[in-house]
Amino acid sequence: MVGIGNHTGAGRLLWAVLALLALLAQWIAGAAPSLAADRRVIPLSNLRDGQPEVTLHGETETVALRAVLPPVIGLTSAMLTLTYENGIDILPEKGAMSVFINGSPVADLPLAAFRGPVNASITLPSSLIRPGENQIVFQTAAQHRAICTVRGTYDLWARVNLAASSLTLLSDGGVPEPDLAMMRQLLASADRAREPLAIIHPGGEIDADALGWGSMVAQSYGLLLGDQTPRVVAVPVKPAGTAPGSGGPTLESLPLPGGKNILIGTRDRIAPLLGEARAAAITGPFLAVYPLPAGKAGPEGSGTGSTAGGGFVAVASGRTQQEVDQAVMRLSDVTRPLPTQSATIVTDAALPGAPPAPPVQVEGRYHLSELGFQTVQHSGYRYTGRFGLTLPAGFAPVSDRSILFHVNAAFEGNLGPGAILNVQVNGKSAGAMEIDKRSSGIIDNGEMPLPMALFRPGPNVIEVEAELPPAGGTDCVFAVRRPTFTLSDTSSIEIPGFARLVTLPNLGGFANTAFPYGGTAGGEQAPPFDLVVVGRDPAWFGAAWSLTARLAQRAGDLLAVVPYTGWDGAPNDNALIVGPVAALPQAVFTAAPLPADRLAGLLEAGALIAQAKARGEPMAASDRRALADRLRLGWSGNAARPGPARSGAMPQGMGQGIGQPMGIAGAALAADGGAANRWQRMAGDAKDPAAAGRGWVPDWARRVMGAAARYINHWTVEDAPVDVVALTENAETLPEAALLQYRAPGADPLTWTLLTAADPRAVDRAMRSLGEAGLWDKLRGGGALWSSAAPAITTLETSRPYQIILNPFDIGNLILILARNLSQRIELLFALLLGTAVVLTVSMRLLLKSGHRERSGS
Repeated sequence: MVGIGNHTGAGRLLWAVLALLALLAQWIAGAAPSLAADRRVIPLSNLRDGQPEVTLHGETETVALRAVLPPVIGLTSAMLTLTYENGIDILPEKGAMSVFINGSPVADLPLAAFRGPVNASITLPSSLIRPGENQIVFQTAAQHRAICTVRGTYDLWARVNLAASSLTLLSDGGVPEPDLAMMRQLLASADRAREPLAIIHPGGEIDADALGWGSMVAQSYGLLLGDQTPRVVAVPVKPAGTAPGSGGPTLESLPLPGGKNILIGTRDRIAPLLGEARAAAITGPFLAVYPLPAGKAGPEGSGTGSTAGGGFVAVASGRTQQEVDQAVMRLSDVTRPLPTQSATIVTDAALPGAPPAPPVQVEGRYHLSELGFQTVQHSGYRYTGRFGLTLPAGFAPVSDRSILFHVNAAFEGNLGPGAILNVQVNGKSAGAMEIDKRSSGIIDNGEMPLPMALFRPGPNVIEVEAELPPAGGTDCVFAVRRPTFTLSDTSSIEIPGFARLVTLPNLGGFANTAFPYGGTAGGEQAPPFDLVVVGRDPAWFGAAWSLTARLAQRAGDLLAVVPYTGWDGAPNDNALIVGPVAALPQAVFTAAPLPADRLAGLLEAGALIAQAKARGEPMAASDRRALADRLRLGWSGNAARPGPARSGAMPQGMGQGIGQPMGIAGAALAADGGAANRWQRMAGDAKDPAAAGRGWVPDWARRVMGAAARYINHWTVEDAPVDVVALTENAETLPEAALLQYRAPGADPLTWTLLTAADPRAVDRAMRSLGEAGLWDKLRGGGALWSSAAPAITTLETSRPYQIILNPFDIGNLILILARNLSQRIELLFALLLGTAVVLTVSMRLLLKSGHRERSGS
């Protein structure tokens, strides 16, 4: 019996062990998918700049959002969560908001009487969502519950809270290993839209090569983002040792600001970060991408779920500087796809090709179908639509000319008095066309002149609004036949001749077209420009990269950049200068609209106020006012200090900054020796076709035309000095960063654009506000001063303007320029007409007197 009992106990133990193993296996099998699962929560506020909301007005309106989604393995479910609200006057039976994903309808949400925000969850078919670019469209249809007139349509609105709305993606296969082919998709992915692109530089200080490489990568990043404002930061890393495996930081242990990172440098400099195995693969121009652990790839505030991965570090390297050049150029070429592998030696290196140029409208007639507008038929009391018109950088309107809008449209239904078609250009009223009082009205090639002065270089928005009042009172509930408006895409815009002329400084044109640093002006590509960064802190390099990335977006192409670190004499080309105001030499401010000492005082005072607010101890109003008073007291009777004349070399003693010793030697690295470094040669090679097109014009002719342009500019353009004291009137918004544009000292019509601040934190806040607060599109005039108190921009009017004639040998263009300039200076036009009348009178009198003498025989 004892033996039987022991045998039975052993059997039970064996069965218990087997059951435990089975349970463990089942748990592992169930846990494996959850470990591999990936959950992405993408706030819809990541999909656009500016305010985190979308408002749709009137009876019908459509808004589209572009969403670039990351690649995932085995997408199992997708959920669109919306939070929205609407006006109280919408008739519930006739109000709805439709949602479309990539053209397919996914929901019709009710627009009922307002009782608070409405939350809606929409389960999406996984087949609708694809990696890469997707489109989310909101379309509203609403009717007033009591007022069925044009006036009632202004009470109809619906607002989607983008910050509280999101798109959730759930996949059971996790995150795919990144390769070079998907890297651009990861760079523009919406789940990391709020994260900056981090450019990692091995070593303590960023040199001119790293500045140039970073600017090329940053520009391609800007082109990938479309219309969203790019933000780029510099992350210099100093390895602990020079040999691989010496215990220094690695890619996996670097303190990175997010999941989008690019490491650039020669093999010897980046080898301690890569490790021996990775560094050994660099046998030529080298590109690679390595994944980051999930914990490091999803920092707080990134907008992704807690289990989000997909972070990466891309590497562009080579054994020499020239091989790094080739790797960076191949990485920056957005016109050619990268291979589907994690690492490669570049064998097809070439200068980046130009992406398809955005359409630009010049003289001629364009149908709305060519501008992307399709025929629309609207049933209701007020229709609002819009289309875009992009004009070249050299667009200079002549005041007495108009752009003609040829309208093909139809008004139908029982219309009452007051039916009208209104047109606005860039938010300003441009024209109107009244409809006759018949029951239907056909507009066949109706001509509406739009003043050219309302248009500007770069993108323009033309809004068409049709008001259709009913003939009599109508009960809204039983309103069946409402007026109908049809606008045909056969309507056209006719652009007459305009002057090819640019008046600078003009931050508006700079923000819209990137001129004079990029884009096409007068049929020629913009020449290379100098990118000068003065300052040791990485924030200045990040600001320079962010600025060039934004300019590349507006130009639609990579810019030709020649990088310089430090100040080693005045630039010889157009220049973009970035640095702390206390470290900039006096030569930078020779022609600036604000004297150096006064600008420094303004920015330092604004930085003190901003720092106190950031610490949670805001400065008292009396203290801010006292600070502003001290500034004005220090300026009273203090004339601006004159700066030295522009020269090719830096004068002795010019290394001193306005507030402290410069301490930063100029470093325009000439890797191969000679006057022109390789960056100048690369920039020149990239622009050779443009240079060849200018070769037929002799230099002496260009000098003569330049002198004529300066003479015309002297007599036709007024100088308006900046009132510096007025900038201190509001002590609560003293500026802490400035973007100034002005003519470089010297005879050549060169342009300098200066981005400066009192400290790195101030310039970082300013660059954030360009995208988050939508301040980029508000740049105007000759200068912009930032304040983080509002945040707001103070615009400086154009000071000491100058003009650049883009087609100096086109006689018709010169006549238009003369007509334009004279129309802006009435006193000169009057003097010219008076002089002409006097000359004609004297000539006629002499001719009549001579004829009288001949007839009289004397």
